[in-house]
Amino acid sequence: MKKQSLLIIMGCLLVALGIKVLTSSELVIGGTAGMGMILQHLTPFSFGTLFFFINIPFYFLSIIQLGLPFTIKSFISVTILSIMSEALDHVFTFTIPFPIISSLTGGVLIGFGLILLFRCGSSLGGVNMLCVYLDKHYGVNPGKTILATDVIIVGSAFFIVGLEKVLYSIVAILVMSRILGRYHKTAPLEKNNKKLLENENSSYETFSSETKSS
Repeated sequence: MKKQSLLIIMGCLLVALGIKVLTSSELVIGGTAGMGMILQHLTPFSFGTLFFFINIPFYFLSIIQLGLPFTIKSFISVTILSIMSEALDHVFTFTIPFPIISSLTGGVLIGFGLILLFRCGSSLGGVNMLCVYLDKHYGVNPGKTILATDVIIVGSAFFIVGLEKVLYSIVAILVMSRILGRYHKTAPLEKNNKKLLENENSSYETFSSETKSS
């Protein structure tokens, strides 16, 4: 239990650092984290505060679809990430002049942070929980749902940060997805989470190939 707690803390720290790196170049990521990153440009609230409250409605779906233990761990992870993000904002501020460096570094940090959380049977809530619900009740493919929501979230950032940074943000998402894709082949995930992760990675790879062909 102690080792698992340390892994969750370490995973949240990596994700918090990844988000800090991305926001230093005004880049965004998908999911509820992306919503928080966008809304912090439009509201007086910080990312940590927005991320915490955005995730609250999804916990009800998680309890029903993924069980109480998973929901509790996810709630703890979301809370830790929110606190760490607030702390990082107060401790230091920096700017990375080259968005591609932020994109690659942020994607790697978030990807490995999520790996640690998944290994502990936890997550950062949000869209993944919604995807499981839509899949079970309406037969909507989770991978397509994740891809669609991430494209909408990142695409909406166009009106705030511009096309160039949206493209760099997509690179970050693809890097993160690639890391998660390599992870699910070897790591012991729970059945539902493994299926969701496989679908997510498959959709991103399809999106990547379509982008290159066009």
